[in-house]
Amino acid sequence: MKSRLLHPLLMLLFILLLIPNIAYGAMDPEEVEEIKREAPLHVIGSVESDELVKDLSTEDSPKQLRKMELSVQQYRKAPASINRERSIEVYYTYIPSWIAMAGGSKMDLYEGDEIEIWLQKGGDGWEPAAGGNTVEHLSYVENRKEPIPEPKVHAVKESFNGTLGVLVMSGIVIVLLLGLFLTPLAFPK
Repeated sequence: MKSRLLHPLLMLLFILLLIPNIAYGAMDPEEVEEIKREAPLHVIGSVESDELVKDLSTEDSPKQLRKMELSVQQYRKAPASINRERSIEVYYTYIPSWIAMAGGSKMDLYEGDEIEIWLQKGGDGWEPAAGGNTVEHLSYVENRKEPIPEPKVHAVKESFNGTLGVLVMSGIVIVLLLGLFLTPLAFPK
């Protein structure tokens, strides 16, 4: 009788441990396409410069307000009131690639990148309509340098946490499997 109850309980415990607590989700592609259609400015261009405007970092969340100068090669869509200048300034929030983030795509821009971008008017000027979801790279500069480099302490901590998680989960799986296989031996029919 005990083995009949023990097996389902062990299986339930095993399943609960493997179900993730947090679900990270990206924007619905249809929603992104709708945002792109509604964006008042759609251009193709090359990133000429990228500079810090304001550091928005907190103790545990590094980020910056940055401004890029985009040399416009083609206006795909623009309001009638806009001067079709050779270059435009685009403001965006930069979050380092080494920071885990739930939701949409990060802005990953570097001087020399050729991009297609959908823009809307924001508090500082033109900004991506939906962050990195409304930026498509046509060409991507290799050997990029992060504006906010990853601290060595963070790299070591992330490496340790990843290894520790694998070790803990491996131990749990081994204990559960041993429990499942040894239970019938302990309670023979």
